[in-house]
Amino acid sequence: MSYICTDHAKALQLTTKIIPILVSAGLTPSCHPLLALTGLHKALLLSSFSANISQELLDETVRTAAKHYMGLSAILSDGHPVRAVALAELGKLLAVDEPSATTSPTVNVAFPPSGPPRLKAAYETLVRARNELMIGFGRDNDGGELGRNIRETLVSLEKELGVWTQGIRNALQDLPNSTLKINNN
Repeated sequence: MSYICTDHAKALQLTTKIIPILVSAGLTPSCHPLLALTGLHKALLLSSFSANISQELLDETVRTAAKHYMGLSAILSDGHPVRAVALAELGKLLAVDEPSATTSPTVNVAFPPSGPPRLKAAYETLVRARNELMIGFGRDNDGGELGRNIRETLVSLEKELGVWTQGIRNALQDLPNSTLKINNN
């Protein structure tokens, strides 16, 4: 007899409760069944995304994707296609526009960061993902369709990071000289 669960909310509730129990029992991210449940939890969180996504849901999804990648990276070698795709997914999640980004220093200590540090983390993660995709799907193929897509995303992120950097430079130039002299003493 086969049972198919189509209750998304119940499945999300179960993974949310079971994963911490397995972690508290000492299972590492690569252990069975924790790795599979973390992947399922990530998929359920992703399917919960909508036009009005909350910061909490986005951050939880990023953390779950990072845990899933950690588990995969413990058992799969660099460039394994599954590992490369998981890393690309994490990078793309980090690059999602935050609904309510916070930029206070205390918030940015936690993972995932917010604001410009998050953008930088997305860029660095996607660079690593592209390198793994080129191994997994071939350099001649430019990392496959996903590798080419990541390259386009990286170009876009470079531009966005450039805007942040230029904005900071402009803000520093607009500061009165007296403020700079006080800070230099």
